[in-house]
Amino acid sequence: MTLADEAELERELDRLSRVLGHLPYAAMLKLIGPAMKSSLPPQRRDALIAELKRNDPRFLREQTRRYLEYLDRHGSLAARLCDSGAPAWVVFGEHDEIGLTDEERGVLEACTHVTVVTIPDAGHFALNQKPAHIGGLALDAVASREDRRLPSA
Repeated sequence: MTLADEAELERELDRLSRVLGHLPYAAMLKLIGPAMKSSLPPQRRDALIAELKRNDPRFLREQTRRYLEYLDRHGSLAARLCDSGAPAWVVFGEHDEIGLTDEERGVLEACTHVTVVTIPDAGHFALNQKPAHIGGLALDAVASREDRRLPSA
């Protein structure tokens, strides 16, 4: 949840794009299939890779730069999320290379309106690797919001 947590690839692409424009992102989109082959479920791999390749490299360049600038400007987002008061679920795969520092985890776990979840046997693409688990979490989140709206008996 901090700039340091972000994958090195995004930072390197941003640095390269400052000199080469959108070309590093165009190259990344060409290589995405072989690079992601082992991290996606076989039955959905071709469809997911085809969808990822549809991205516009110019948009990816701008979006990544703005996202990294936002993280750099605000540092850790854990305290900001906690202070917002908004109900939130922070979900990571057990083998996700992007995660929380011990301090961030402590801040989030101390928030009564934030739920921190680690999905076993999943990486950064937990949504694709464990869709049933993610679907269950989404249903739980919606149900917990609905419970708060029901009048007291």
